[in-house]
Amino acid sequence: MHSHTIAALALSTSMLLAGCGGGGSSAPPPVSSPAPSPSPSPTPSPTPTSSTSCSGLDFLDISQASANQTAGAGFAASNAIDDDLGSGSLWSTSVVPAALTLDLGESHLIKEVGIAWHLGDQRTSNFSLEVSDDGTTFTALQSSTQSAGGTLSFERYDVTDTPARFVRITGNSTSDGGNFAIAEAALFGCSFGTQTAVTVQPFDTSVFGLDPNATPGANFDLLSWALDTPATDPSDGFAQRTQDRDLAAFQDEFFFTANDGGMVFRSTIDGATTSANSSFTRSELREMLRQGDRSISTQGVNRNNWLLGYQPDPGVQVGGRGGLLTGTLAINNVTSSGTDFHIGRMVFGQIHASSDEPIRLYYRKYPENDRGYVYFAHEIRGGDDIYYMVVGPQFDDRDRQPEDRNDPLNGIALNEVFSYEISNVGARIDVIIRRGDRDGEIIGHNFVDMAAENSGYDTVDEWNYFKAGTYTQNNTGDPTDFDQTTFYRLENTHN
Repeated sequence: MHSHTIAALALSTSMLLAGCGGGGSSAPPPVSSPAPSPSPSPTPSPTPTSSTSCSGLDFLDISQASANQTAGAGFAASNAIDDDLGSGSLWSTSVVPAALTLDLGESHLIKEVGIAWHLGDQRTSNFSLEVSDDGTTFTALQSSTQSAGGTLSFERYDVTDTPARFVRITGNSTSDGGNFAIAEAALFGCSFGTQTAVTVQPFDTSVFGLDPNATPGANFDLLSWALDTPATDPSDGFAQRTQDRDLAAFQDEFFFTANDGGMVFRSTIDGATTSANSSFTRSELREMLRQGDRSISTQGVNRNNWLLGYQPDPGVQVGGRGGLLTGTLAINNVTSSGTDFHIGRMVFGQIHASSDEPIRLYYRKYPENDRGYVYFAHEIRGGDDIYYMVVGPQFDDRDRQPEDRNDPLNGIALNEVFSYEISNVGARIDVIIRRGDRDGEIIGHNFVDMAAENSGYDTVDEWNYFKAGTYTQNNTGDPTDFDQTTFYRLENTHN
């Protein structure tokens, strides 16, 4: 909702009256009177016009969806805006052309359209886009277009920035001749009105059924993980690592159970790092697909690690191909001391390769702000990072980390429960952020196409693993300052 302040102006006017008269016995000779000066015409007030520009590339809240065709009661238009990208919730129609109309409730500046296609990794769909302010008269936004056919996540279509309340997706055909179907639709842009801060909704964490008196390893299945913390391993002076089976009973000051049963990761600025090349401390899980079989090496192309979806077949058995990491968590604390570049910045999810990082998922909150934003870095293999915003301010310089000090009104507050998904299918890595649990409202999405970026991971000698927890990105502040996250769900799956 938007609030507006209307100022009432009191206006007063005054009338100027003029009079004349004359006398005498004889009429004076006529004198020509000067022509009266015309009264000036009032300057017309300009006709008010609505703004046609705004900043931001937010995941917009669609209030309603309607369609002129459906394949039946189970395939209603509302399925396309229910935050479910699965095949069990679709808008579908066997009659084409058919139109799905999305209503934002009021005019926004539309910058991108996102569509998660049914069977989107197996077939292509032909469609067109139109927009309207009144829901009756539509104009073309993008003519006949074909989906890429490579993902079940959102395909993003960059369109000319256009003010509109309604967006209509008209389906024309599918490459396999089956029903035209959309799993989820999304619109990206910004609001012309005054943005209102998102209200954090209380979340009852008791629904997770976690035992506050148990160790993290008793509440969560950690057999496919190892833990690194800022504690020092006396054998080598680096971070302490606790392996798979040993995690069942393990906890310490950096890894423990919260009062509500959540799994807490705390990382202080002062502490041991994982190697001589590491600059920052962490309390973080490292994926170990060997499931406690320590005869398998932790490193290399083997059953402990997995391949990105577009890597060639290495000819040996591996832990999987592609993957999905999902977590439900709250970020409880971020550092507030140190240099301006470092404060409030931490990583809570990763895909790590042998030496580089296909994705690091960041949270950043400045001390003066109520909320933080979420973005990710994609490291070109053997090269530099490029950056993508997921929830927060729009930025266009992919070669540097975002440094926007404005409070992101659509962002995530400390102690707010939210969920994330990091998925790799083919050459894409997608990130989705939701409020609340893993079936909650989607509030952010972005992706990197590693083939398009020529990222270099499509080789037979590369190997990968997920990471989750708290990875501090500050080594300049008070040694006791810390980052902390509490996880309520954590799942890792691979094909």
